[in-house]
Amino acid sequence: METLSRSVARGSLGKEPLASPFASWSERGIKFRGASVSMLAGLPGSHKTRIVLNALVNMRTPTLAFSTDSDADTVASRLLAINTRTPTSVTEEWLRTEPDKCKRLLAQYDFLTWCFRPDPSLDDVWLEAYAFHEREGRYPDQIVVDIASDIGHDTGDEWGSLRDLLRQSKVLARETGAHVLLVHHAADSERTKRPCPRRSDIHGKVAAIPELIVTCGLTPTGELHVACVKNRHAKADADANNHFPMTLDAETSYVSDYVNAPRGYAPGWGGEDWDS
Repeated sequence: METLSRSVARGSLGKEPLASPFASWSERGIKFRGASVSMLAGLPGSHKTRIVLNALVNMRTPTLAFSTDSDADTVASRLLAINTRTPTSVTEEWLRTEPDKCKRLLAQYDFLTWCFRPDPSLDDVWLEAYAFHEREGRYPDQIVVDIASDIGHDTGDEWGSLRDLLRQSKVLARETGAHVLLVHHAADSERTKRPCPRRSDIHGKVAAIPELIVTCGLTPTGELHVACVKNRHAKADADANNHFPMTLDAETSYVSDYVNAPRGYAPGWGGEDWDS
């Protein structure tokens, strides 16, 4: 048992914000915090993985990332594309023809530790976190799961497994002090709000546990927008009416704060030809 006054004196209270994923997010009070759970959700093809990769590059904080939706080649080619602003069609070829160059460029992201199993269980998530601690002498500042619904379906009950993941994510965040970011789907139906889904549109109705939820999506003209639909530390709008634009170049997997594009620029290269 513990009193709050002793916890404050010991410095064990107060969730410190991590480095900013994007300046426009911080300006709106969208901040990732240690020992807490956040969620990024969107429809298929809404560039969730690209947003996360660019956020990780910007944050440059020790992170353990579970990539169930993308394999090592895909993630490597996208990181190379972000780094050099070169199309992934070219960086994919680099992985085969210029391995030394790729190794040198990717070494800049060795603060990211990856698990590419397509079907990790909840036990696997915990074991990878413990292995990180064993190797580094500390837990990661951040644990990312992309995609949440791919974790632990041993019982065959998708909804039960998803709820278990959310509960265990809160325990994982509290025990390790890490920020846990879950990348998740929104319900794909005619009733789902666009461009950015509402909090109530999140697949499986699992919005209760995360302290912060950001949704994302594309406008009819292919522009990427995001919305903060839940935030225990700042203003949010559950109906996603507060959505705002981001700059997207899907060809180079690059996402950044919005800037006025030069004339002739095709916003987002958005469309169905690009995966999330």
